[in-house]
Amino acid sequence: MARARRRTSPPATVSRPALLIGGSDAEFRGLIHDLIAYGHRLDACRDAFAAIAGVSGVQYEILMLVSRADGLSVGEVAARLHRSGAFITIEANKLAARGILQKVSDPSDRRRVLLGTNGKSHALLERMAPYQRRVNDVLFERLDARRFAQLRRLARDLVESGDRAMAMLEFMLHEARAA
Repeated sequence: MARARRRTSPPATVSRPALLIGGSDAEFRGLIHDLIAYGHRLDACRDAFAAIAGVSGVQYEILMLVSRADGLSVGEVAARLHRSGAFITIEANKLAARGILQKVSDPSDRRRVLLGTNGKSHALLERMAPYQRRVNDVLFERLDARRFAQLRRLARDLVESGDRAMAMLEFMLHEARAA
């Protein structure tokens, strides 16, 4: 007769007391899974908006960012989207080649290229807006003004912490490979 194996709990994945409920990381793990699932939903919405616009997901992100701050450099776009400058340059060039994005020299520093919108991008944004409003209103329907402001601050802080965690992880990977 087979003996039933005793199931052992996996090791905790956090050590900060604020993230351990009753000594368990189960709520933290649930949060991570929920955030990942929501991130997948956001990615799917972005990709659907991009498909409607006839561009790639990252091109859609570039267009949305540039449309809210005309005259951004490639470096500024890369930093805000947490992508490499080379990658943003390639994707911005594709948008510019299609006439969707405008590239101009920075008048204060001719070496820098600024990305901006034009008539074609404005028309595309106007066509996209009804879809975006309907979907975004549902995506964030649970937020009132106070909770929206809180979430915005929290998300900004978490992205900053995420950047620091990624830098730490890169160091740890390098360390592990060397060992």
